[in-house]
Amino acid sequence: MLPPIDHSDQSRRRMFKTLLWVTMCFGVLFSIFNATRGLWLLVGIEVIYTTLALYMLVVVERTRHLKALTIVYLIPFLGVMMATLANPNTSVGIFAWIQTIPIILYLLLGLRLGLIGSLIFVSLGLYLYTQHYTEKNPSDSIGFLLDIGMATLAITIFSHTYEHTRAENEKRLIELIRTDYLTGLANRSKLTEIFCRERAHAQRNQSPLALVYLDIDHFKQINDRFGHETGDQALCHFASVLSQRLRETDLLCRLGGEEFAALLPNTSAAQATRIAEQLREQLESNPMDVQGMPLHMTLSAGVASLGRDGERLDQLMSAADKRTYAAKRAGRNQVVGGEVAVAS
Repeated sequence: MLPPIDHSDQSRRRMFKTLLWVTMCFGVLFSIFNATRGLWLLVGIEVIYTTLALYMLVVVERTRHLKALTIVYLIPFLGVMMATLANPNTSVGIFAWIQTIPIILYLLLGLRLGLIGSLIFVSLGLYLYTQHYTEKNPSDSIGFLLDIGMATLAITIFSHTYEHTRAENEKRLIELIRTDYLTGLANRSKLTEIFCRERAHAQRNQSPLALVYLDIDHFKQINDRFGHETGDQALCHFASVLSQRLRETDLLCRLGGEEFAALLPNTSAAQATRIAEQLREQLESNPMDVQGMPLHMTLSAGVASLGRDGERLDQLMSAADKRTYAAKRAGRNQVVGGEVAVAS
């Protein structure tokens, strides 16, 4: 079973690789430039850092600790920048690089760390400027300081706003991908993700985990008799009624068509069977209104549990599905519990 995709991680990994390439290219150029000016300390620092960037470029794709690796890279990166700004022989044009700090930090570290890092290093960079240039030519330097300070502030605000909007939009898009468009329930993708998390929790704490497979009885007849629009309403009614009975820690999802599943953490097979029976009773006692007439709906369900029926989601789904099929063969509107053996 594949782990869920972290889109932010993928995006930041690509941006980090881009920055590493830029670092190596500019490291070589600045090394040559500073060598012509006799700034050998800076040349040595830049050569070492270019080598570090090359090493990180090799490992960035396979590391599991991207944020830690990024911070390890950024601290000396910004340190070299600050050291360059602090050098009295550095040209005034180097201070334009201060404006890149918010962009780099927000893109690589996100909203909170990006803001903290920007405030610290931008303030330090502007302070270093005041120490080296305002005393030499106050009239020109103060104007330059205001220009670069205001420009950097604007870039910081834009970077913060962009990262906040991007994070919210990404969160919303991921939620839409993991949500059934009709019922608003989780879909199979989200069930896979939550199952991985709950299985790890159950194995770590030796706690039970159960899965209930739910299938609406005679759903095709509802579609044939009342039309697909009423069929969609029936699916939404089913989702609403069952959601009211489940706990906040439970996950009800739609697998497709009239098939649903409920993932029940900290629940044994016997407890899950009782919960499934309560769901069946809840649905049966809450008919849907169709053109002023009550439409009674029933369900068939099968229960599977972690360990006894397998360790993977597909194994639990298969066992629960077979028990649901057994419930339908026995007359529908009933639950077949996890204690019933299923054919392999």
